[in-house]
Amino acid sequence: MEDFTPLYVDIDLPEGALLRDDAAQASVVDACHPNDAQAIWYHAHAPAMTFNAQKAMTQWAAENGLGSPARPVDPNDDNGTLLERGGVAFTRGVNCGFVVDAALIEQDCFCLAIRVTSPDAEARSLLTVNPDASDNYLFLSESEGRLIWRDDAGMVEVSIPAPGKDYWVLAGFDKGQLHLTAAPVGDVFPIPQKSTRPSAELAAELNGVADLFIGCRSHRKGILKTLGTSVVHDVLVWLDHGASTPAALEQVARACRYAEAPRNTGERP
Repeated sequence: MEDFTPLYVDIDLPEGALLRDDAAQASVVDACHPNDAQAIWYHAHAPAMTFNAQKAMTQWAAENGLGSPARPVDPNDDNGTLLERGGVAFTRGVNCGFVVDAALIEQDCFCLAIRVTSPDAEARSLLTVNPDASDNYLFLSESEGRLIWRDDAGMVEVSIPAPGKDYWVLAGFDKGQLHLTAAPVGDVFPIPQKSTRPSAELAAELNGVADLFIGCRSHRKGILKTLGTSVVHDVLVWLDHGASTPAALEQVARACRYAEAPRNTGERP
């Protein structure tokens, strides 16, 4: 192997000419407001929430009105709590879930990003896409420190380790194939893991009207084992791609960098 002598130059070089030891640092992208990155954005802060007299959440609005609001699911009996520091709290065995009615309509591809604090690595149900015309549904969950993106009937599945206690997870769907990746807050997404094969049956089942559930799987009572402990800070929805290309991943990453920044208010600059 050849030895190379370092070259020292007394000029400023453009960023693209520099090689770094840290691959993640070399992949840093500029932040972009999620709406400008074509995402529907649910940011867990007080301006987005409507509360009742008991200070429980009764509505979670999409930022800038771009998207339908989320409402408590039927078994959520005043359990929706916004923490003072931001984030919606979810408690193990208690239904604190929300739903965006008809969030997806005849989508053959989409992707969902969620920013989570999961202190026990048992967030359980994070997001669920539940179609009106099928008993099957697609859900994202965390159990024993692993993230799972699969359908309830078990036709397709992909699983990866959760990357810590504070992280983003990105779940994509593209014509019956699943994509999944996750990264600590502030870091870049690795290349997504893919399900082994696309499922035409699942694609057909999801090609209609579907609700998006946050923190639970449906309006049903009695499935408390699927409800874990976490704090959800952001949910982003893209309806035009399944996060399966480098360009799509960069778009998602730019939106995530904006959403996680402490200075943001949700409004476009």
